[in-house]
Amino acid sequence: MVRPSPLSIAAGLAGGVLNVAVVLALYARGGYPTLESVAGIAVPAFALGFLALFVSAHTRLFAPAIGFLAVLAGTASVELTTPHPEWGTLDGYVIVDGPTHVASYANTWYVWLSLVLVAGLLEFGIRRGYGLGGERLRNLPTVPLSRATLAWFVGGGSSLVGAATVLLVLRAGIRPPVASVAVFAVTAAVVGVPLAALLGRGIVSPAVLFAVLVPYFLTVEVFVATDSPVHILLFGPYAIVLAVAWALEAGIRSRLRGWEGGRFADEEPV
Repeated sequence: MVRPSPLSIAAGLAGGVLNVAVVLALYARGGYPTLESVAGIAVPAFALGFLALFVSAHTRLFAPAIGFLAVLAGTASVELTTPHPEWGTLDGYVIVDGPTHVASYANTWYVWLSLVLVAGLLEFGIRRGYGLGGERLRNLPTVPLSRATLAWFVGGGSSLVGAATVLLVLRAGIRPPVASVAVFAVTAAVVGVPLAALLGRGIVSPAVLFAVLVPYFLTVEVFVATDSPVHILLFGPYAIVLAVAWALEAGIRSRLRGWEGGRFADEEPV
């Protein structure tokens, strides 16, 4: 295991402090009551910022850092350009009228972390497999990946997003809670297909289709917080669409250019 450099740790610390500072500043600006302890807000916020920037600095991948900063900037922009929520109490309970974007962002840190890490895996596959600056990556395996490493990347990435999505729908009050099992299955499938296609065979269309729709659906669930997981369950059919795209791209590239996996399959790239 490669020991992290001081620069990687410093980058992680900077990301963690930045996220905590922005979140707490937006909480204060919006007059959010302290529904959680400050530590309960700050620790997850720090973890998200630290891990995103640490991974980027340690591996030279861009996606984790850019993804994290984009979500943070987007949340801050929306929070600053919408009316403040109005807070009150009813029968001893805190009630709110209006959007609470920064609270939604902070309380669903695990969703953003899982997405930026999967984005990093996809970036790794493209850069390493297609030679797009892959020589500048650090502390990452070469391609072709061993079966164990491929299984770890695909299974780990899909399980991470699946677990994060389950926590998200449970937080939204999914009924019945057992439906979260189906949510995990379909989410893991819709993440696993593009990861397996790209990292195992160099097929890119499932990753593109994944990036177009899946993060958007999860963002809607975070900020709209619907009680129904219907749109999340659509990940199941969409995983089939991604698998069909995999088969079509593989067939077309094999027929037209003789593609059988290139570097991803330990062959000369076409």
